[in-house]
Amino acid sequence: MIRPVSFHMPRSLRNSLRSDHSIAALIFLFTLLLFVRSPVFQGTDSGYSMLLSQSLIDYGSFKLDNYAIPRTELADWVYGNYLSVKNIYQIEVVGDHLYYYFPPGTPVLSVPYVFLMNRFGISAANEDGTYNLKGEHQIEASLAALLMAVLACVFFYTARLLLPKSWSVIIAVGCALGSQVWSTASRAMWSETWGLLLLGLALWMLLAAETGKGKLRPVLLASLLAWMYFVRPTNSVTILGVSIYVLIFYRRKFLSFALTGSLWLAGFVLYSWHNFGRLLPSYYEASRLSFDSFWVALAGNLVSPGRGLLVYVPWILFVAYLLIRYWRYVPHKKVLILSLPVVVAHLLVVSSFGHWWGGHGFGARFMTSMIPWFVLQTVLAVRAWLNEREKRGEIPSRITWRAQITMGALLLLLSVFINGRGAMSRKTWEWNVRRLDIDRHPEKVWDWREPQFLAGLVESPQPKSFPIVNDTTVEFGKAESDDYMGYGWSGSEGNFRWSDGRKAALLFGLERTDGMLVRMKMGAFIVPDQLDSQRVNISLNGRPITTLTLTTRDADVYEIALPKEALASENVLIFELPNAASPYSFGLNEDRRELGVAVEWMQFQTRRASQ
Repeated sequence: MIRPVSFHMPRSLRNSLRSDHSIAALIFLFTLLLFVRSPVFQGTDSGYSMLLSQSLIDYGSFKLDNYAIPRTELADWVYGNYLSVKNIYQIEVVGDHLYYYFPPGTPVLSVPYVFLMNRFGISAANEDGTYNLKGEHQIEASLAALLMAVLACVFFYTARLLLPKSWSVIIAVGCALGSQVWSTASRAMWSETWGLLLLGLALWMLLAAETGKGKLRPVLLASLLAWMYFVRPTNSVTILGVSIYVLIFYRRKFLSFALTGSLWLAGFVLYSWHNFGRLLPSYYEASRLSFDSFWVALAGNLVSPGRGLLVYVPWILFVAYLLIRYWRYVPHKKVLILSLPVVVAHLLVVSSFGHWWGGHGFGARFMTSMIPWFVLQTVLAVRAWLNEREKRGEIPSRITWRAQITMGALLLLLSVFINGRGAMSRKTWEWNVRRLDIDRHPEKVWDWREPQFLAGLVESPQPKSFPIVNDTTVEFGKAESDDYMGYGWSGSEGNFRWSDGRKAALLFGLERTDGMLVRMKMGAFIVPDQLDSQRVNISLNGRPITTLTLTTRDADVYEIALPKEALASENVLIFELPNAASPYSFGLNEDRRELGVAVEWMQFQTRRASQ
């Protein structure tokens, strides 16, 4: 009688797996709770993405025509070759139809979660077809936190392929919290968010195959890579690198790998041709690349205090040190060698964008997609480090070991602090528009006097020279007004800008210090039956001038006299706003800025001594 062959997993291995899953569950719960509780929400490019998911659920269509999106005014968007709805740059107008401009991968992959949220009464669309901003934010924030908590677990399982549990936990949690995973990808449904998880899974699969603890499944790997492209086209650098790797080292599996990828790409081309009449959507056009500011962009993406990768993720420096010092002990060098040109090529590509600083983001956002590669490098570097220690013994290298542990721990803690600031402090997000809007003044990223991650902890720097006013009118909605803005102002909104916070400063210089009359047109943030007035205490160069009480949202003209004895060649006009509050605190919308006054213009009239 032939008995069936059964496989009995050794008890030690079963216990190890149970332990790993328990640890992964704890990592998931810890990071999920932290990501959900982090208050900074970064819904910019991702706006309307969940509305597209809703459209796919309700109408099976990529068109947003079924929703009440105003399109009375259209505009060519400055950072892309497409026609958009004015002030809604996320919406592209193609013929008579409205589409989500950014890559469709994120909305498509998010459909199941959006469907689930609908069951709880949360949607990006109201019953009358209007856009539900609050619902959009709720879906994005919760989904981004969930996906990045899963990614932290993927980091853990990747590390466990080569490292002990303790090191795997440190790498999983440290790399998740000390990188853009926390400060960017968990803050909203950026296109990088889904892309990070897909890449994390792909690299786990590659390393598992290299270590003999798993198989390389070409169809699954090609599908993961294809969807990485659908969520963000710059992931094509990774796709090219992995494809070459599979061709060289897994030649027998390359045909099914390439065929699967080709089928996915063909489907994407059909989608684009059906909707836009072109092979690829406009967001995917290579013409968006520009080399006009390449060298400045390259340096900025590496070392600038506003966008530098090595500034915002300094633990990478320690990993580089370990790889260089212990290169001979690095295992599985094929995967490591694959990672190096991919990271460099990605850096070169993102530095080729004219809009290389990435608009209103935090830190090195354009390098976010590379974090799983850096985690892979970290796992290999630590394994090499431990291999060297095991070979040489503990005693001869004890001092060096402690010094390296200290250096690595300090850089990792610094990374967690920096990225924690991006996720926890609104001041770091406001930095993008505070005094100078970064999209108008990208040179702001080089100012070490107020790095973005220290916004709110250090005083905003004053300009090197104050703009001279001689019978001048400053229009707060225009770019020229940026030169007059000190701290406490939000970005321009049409023909005005809001104060943001309990104090705002206006800066101006004078050639003569005669008395001056200032006229200003402004309205106040008023909430009927809840916030009836805004008190504005005005001082000049530390000297109290007057107090105004504004009781209406409608803009009105106010006058104040600035006495000669209070004026100087460089002047700081302070608006103290003790009643400033956020619309969010009153349940009006998701705006968390502390609004006080909305100023349209300010007119300076010089008063001569004879007057």
